[in-house]
Amino acid sequence: MKGKPRGSTSGLEDYHDKLRSANTALMLAVIEQLKVIKPDAKWSYKEVWSGAGLKSKVALDSVWNEHVRLEIDRHNNTLDSRNTVLNENVVSVVEKPAILALKEQVKILKQQRDQALALIAQYAADTDFYKRRCVDLQSSVDRLKAYINSVERSGAVR
Repeated sequence: MKGKPRGSTSGLEDYHDKLRSANTALMLAVIEQLKVIKPDAKWSYKEVWSGAGLKSKVALDSVWNEHVRLEIDRHNNTLDSRNTVLNENVVSVVEKPAILALKEQVKILKQQRDQALALIAQYAADTDFYKRRCVDLQSSVDRLKAYINSVERSGAVR
């Protein structure tokens, strides 16, 4: 006996196609909003997919939404290139001898710091040594005092 015909998967495929195109449209709408709201800030992938009301990044990571990721990456790369150009202009405005002098000062200060740390380590080691020595000498003094007291009690020395 043959079972009931299950039908085709065309309805399910249509649903997924509609969902896919709706998600893509929502993410593109979020990108358009970000162009207005945050034109000079980097956009994260999460801002886009969560702004579109999606619960995960699966739709954004899909092959059919690669153009959305490329749009985000292109925006972030243009910001990076603008910032690089601005930083280069700022460095060219500052005098290079001043930068070299500051680097030399940093080098000297690092050497002084290393010397101070070495001295601190030496002083700490000396302190530990002399504390142990003090404890040893104190125990010797206590033994000698006890010996003197025992000798005086016995009456041997008077």
